[in-house]
Amino acid sequence: MVTTFGSVKVKSAASTLSGNSSVKGQHASPRKRAPIAWKTLVGLVLIFIELWLNTGIIWGGLMLIWAILGVHSGQTYILELLERQKHPVLFWMVIHVWLLFAAFFFMDNARIYGFCQELIFRLGVQ
Repeated sequence: MVTTFGSVKVKSAASTLSGNSSVKGQHASPRKRAPIAWKTLVGLVLIFIELWLNTGIIWGGLMLIWAILGVHSGQTYILELLERQKHPVLFWMVIHVWLLFAAFFFMDNARIYGFCQELIFRLGVQ
């Protein structure tokens, strides 16, 4: 049902919800699907893999990616959006926290820690 107020036509909620339009020439357009957020889906899959394997490597990788993306975009997020221009000190503190967490998760893994020790030893001997 369409009601006219002066020159403004207003549809009733019932006709809008049912998809029926009594206005000539108007058809309910099909909803366009949003593009698939594949990066988010990959991130969710990685989180579930990490929860299953419990290695810490994926958490370290995600923290490193968040730090890199934050520096690249100039924005990061902890409970609220932080922009490099508006909150430079907090922005860089959060980026450094992401990097420290990434380093912690990587070094907590025995294989990565052993590899780093071996690399340091070989570079130091030569």
